[in-house]
Amino acid sequence: MTYQETDLIAKIDAFLTEAAIDPTDDPSALNAFDQYHAGGAAAVNLLIPTLQLGNESTVLDVGAGFGGPARQIARQTGARVIGVDITASYVETAQWLTERCGLSDRVSFEEIDIAEYRHDGPFDAAITMHVQMNIEFKSPWYRAIADRLVDGGRLAIWEVCRSGDQMPTWPMPWSLDGTDSFLVAPDELEADIVAAGFRTMEWEDASVWVADWFAALQSGGPPVGPALLDDGFTRVLNYAVALQDSSIVVRRGLFIKKSA
Repeated sequence: MTYQETDLIAKIDAFLTEAAIDPTDDPSALNAFDQYHAGGAAAVNLLIPTLQLGNESTVLDVGAGFGGPARQIARQTGARVIGVDITASYVETAQWLTERCGLSDRVSFEEIDIAEYRHDGPFDAAITMHVQMNIEFKSPWYRAIADRLVDGGRLAIWEVCRSGDQMPTWPMPWSLDGTDSFLVAPDELEADIVAAGFRTMEWEDASVWVADWFAALQSGGPPVGPALLDDGFTRVLNYAVALQDSSIVVRRGLFIKKSA
C-alpha cells in the first residue's frame, strides 16, 4: 500500500504558524502530529532503551512515516538514523520537518522499498512501528531488514496484530477498506520474524498500555495529528474501538539478528 495523504507540509506549516511553534527551539513540540502510530512519542521511549544505542550507532527506521521516531532517537541517543518509506509525500514531509528541527546532520530519509535499499555498511539496529499490517509476505520483508543489520543487531518493533477471527471496522489508520490489510495473530508474526533470521528477546502485549494512552489522549480534547490524514479522525476512532473490543492487539518486541 502507498498512502495518499494530501498537502501534508502545508497543513503542518499552518499549524506551526498558528500555534507559534518553532521546532528548532523545541523539536518535541512536533510530537502531536509526527508520530504516526498509537502511543506517540511515549511508545518510542519504550523502544529506545532496548536498542542500546550510543552516539556512534547507526539505526535504520523502516516505514519511517513523518520521521518522528527517527528524530526522537537521534535527539536522545546521538545516533545516526536513516529512515526509508515508500510514500513520497511522507518522505518529503519527514525531510522538511527534520530541516526545521535542525537535525539534518544526523537524520535523513529515502523513498525506497526496504528490499531495494542499499547502504555503505550494515546498521547496528533497526526499528519499525505500525508497518507490517500492510505487508502480505512478512518473513521476506523482515529478512530484508535482517540483511541490513550487523550480526547481533537489534530490531525493535511496535506492531498491530489480529486477535481472533473478528476484523476491525474500516477505515483504519493503515487501510481504508481492508483490501490492503494483512493482519496476523501475534504468534504468527513472531514466527515470521524468527524465520527471517532473528531470535526473540522480548514479545509483550502492550494493548492495555495503548488503551490507557488513548484514554489520556482523548481526555485532553481532539488530538491534532489525525487532522493531517484523509478521514483521519474516523480512522483513529475505529482503531481505539478495535482495541477496546479486542479485535486487535498491540505488541512490543525486541529481536536479535542471528549470526550467519
